Amino acid sequence: MSRKRQPKSGAVSSVPSRWIVVLLLLGLSLAAYWNSFSVPFVFDDSVSIQRNTGVRFGEFGWNFRSARTVLYLTFTLNYLWFGQEVLSYHVVNFLLHFLNGLLLFLIAERVCLRLNNNERLSRGFAGLAAAFFLVHPVQTESVTYISSRSELLSTSFYLLGFFLFVMWPEKRIGFFLSCLVGVAFFFGLGSKETVITLPATIFLYDFFIVSGSQFRPLFPRWRFYVPFVIGGLGAVYYILTRALAGAVGAGLPGHLSNWNYFLTQTRVIVRYIYLVFFPVGLNLDYDFPASTSLFEPAVLASITFLSGILVVGWLIRRKHPVFAFSIFSFFVTLSPTSSFVPILDVIFEHRLYLPLAGVCLSFPFLIDTVYNKAREKFFVAGSARAYACVILLLLTVGTVLRNHVWGDEVRLWTDVAAKSPGKERPYYALAWAHFRRAEFDQAIAVLEKSRDHFPDGRFESDDFLANLYLKTGRFDEAIQRLQGNTGVVTDKTQLGHAYNNLGVAYLYKWKTLESKVAAVSPEAFALEKERLLKPAAEAFAKSVETNPEMMFAMDSFINVAHLRGLDGELESQAMEKLQTGEDFDSLYIVGKSAFERGDYARADEYFERAEQIIRDIKLLYFNHGYALATLGQKDRAIEKYILAIRIDPIFTEAHHNVGLLYYERGEYATASSHFAEVLRLDPNHISSNLYLARIYLKQGNKALARNHVSTVLSVAPGNPQALQLQQQIGL
Repeated sequence: MSRKRQPKSGAVSSVPSRWIVVLLLLGLSLAAYWNSFSVPFVFDDSVSIQRNTGVRFGEFGWNFRSARTVLYLTFTLNYLWFGQEVLSYHVVNFLLHFLNGLLLFLIAERVCLRLNNNERLSRGFAGLAAAFFLVHPVQTESVTYISSRSELLSTSFYLLGFFLFVMWPEKRIGFFLSCLVGVAFFFGLGSKETVITLPATIFLYDFFIVSGSQFRPLFPRWRFYVPFVIGGLGAVYYILTRALAGAVGAGLPGHLSNWNYFLTQTRVIVRYIYLVFFPVGLNLDYDFPASTSLFEPAVLASITFLSGILVVGWLIRRKHPVFAFSIFSFFVTLSPTSSFVPILDVIFEHRLYLPLAGVCLSFPFLIDTVYNKAREKFFVAGSARAYACVILLLLTVGTVLRNHVWGDEVRLWTDVAAKSPGKERPYYALAWAHFRRAEFDQAIAVLEKSRDHFPDGRFESDDFLANLYLKTGRFDEAIQRLQGNTGVVTDKTQLGHAYNNLGVAYLYKWKTLESKVAAVSPEAFALEKERLLKPAAEAFAKSVETNPEMMFAMDSFINVAHLRGLDGELESQAMEKLQTGEDFDSLYIVGKSAFERGDYARADEYFERAEQIIRDIKLLYFNHGYALATLGQKDRAIEKYILAIRIDPIFTEAHHNVGLLYYERGEYATASSHFAEVLRLDPNHISSNLYLARIYLKQGNKALARNHVSTVLSVAPGNPQALQLQQQIGL
């Protein structure tokens, strides 16, 4: 392709104004993503947002020593302004995506002007390039998956830095420009570390597009490149040794060696290229086996294929500089995740977001070239612009369909499990999706299927299945499975959890027995009570012995001691230890024993002393809050509940109880936010639904009150409070 080529008869024509192009791009983007704005939090969103104390309490500052500070600041602002309403998160993601499309449009227009010197043609080509980027289905994982905002935000700074270089006068490229681009580079690194390749991409553009694939014109711009070389090397060192030291590297558990990771990535990159041209079979969690030998047929074929592409890119660098730039920038921008530095998950579609930007520059040129080549040999109806529009329409439909899959958590993980049947994680995630809907039987069916496929699978899945058995009254099956776990698990943390859950299983059976006390003789009841509570106590004791940090196990052990009438002895032993010096366990035992007897003043005293020793135990703050609320000290109770929530932002019991206190004070807006938080995690929670119904009824919003009452009656049809509210609402 010559540098001064004039438009051919079939070339894609331009539109008269940039604003018209911008509006068309906005409309096309909205058409592709209109059904993505209600997609729920999924996958790592729990860790990034819902459980992230820094996000929930606005504790992220401008500390660039921490990884992705800029990213988490945007999540913090989302939460401070709109809580956990997913709409605001999706709107920000969409706007960032559209901003990236606009930056790409401006960059593409400048590139095309350099090559064609035709403003109308260049604007049309640039619009097509940006549209291809905005509506390509492979982008859905980056745009619709909220945690992938890291890709969107980092690409915004990446393209901004690239845009500055592209628009800067060639004769003035020097140190000042390196400082300006360096600012974008700096903030980009604070969003995601893949921005590290920005200097290399700028160099490729400078070499292929500006300098006509010659090295000599680059030398006068050394003042621009030297600071980036020095800064880039420092950034690489910092990222690998500090920011991501616990996330990347061959020495981490479950990670491949550098060599095996590289071999695997040769196949992964081929898969990425396939998805660029044929975005079908998209998958959130690929089952992609690792490669261990250079001589695997798939590895050899991939290396040959990729090498061929690079050779072709180099050979056409002067005739078709845009194609050469797209090819080499694709590999460069993929290199942080698809080279020699191992990452636990070898493939994710969101890693294609930035590489696709360079590829998109070639989209209109490719359509134009193929169209004109075809016209030379065959009769071809229509125009290149028409075929480009058809492709964009198909891509838009594909994006809408993909967003439909994302729109429901069960549907999403069902799709993943169908596409990755040989991987255990999708089954676990699907079971959790059913669990959050209280669809316990469906969750059990998924996990039992997983157990059939993976008999030696993850401890978490087996433990989860046992807890689902408890939810559905299958206590003996749960106990049997948990006893099996305690016999095979060697990891101390997992073993502590296994013993704790075994104790919980016995308590479930005890609760059932307690509900039938009137139908059992006192002697038989006492015998059965001890038969259940003694092994429960033993299991909780073993849990604490195995893993002293199992606070829930210690708390349950004290509860069981109280039920067995042994808490006095336990408290006496703790008091004796306190004679020689204060320790957390003894203080908590005394406080919780008093709590169980209803002596809340004594519980307050010892809980307060325990908090002076260890300040990050959510259960301590929760119990302390309950004791204070019972004593009528509601302000202090709220303070303790909030401290518990700071430790675990999705602590539903704490949210519910603090919601009750705000309700009693008439602060309905705050109470509603806490009850709503409970319902995000447990939509069928009876008490939170009832209180929200009461609040909406007080506010005169009968429609919302009716919805919450209906939810309660669907779960508990005879609930008297719901029936009373039903009459008040006038259903």
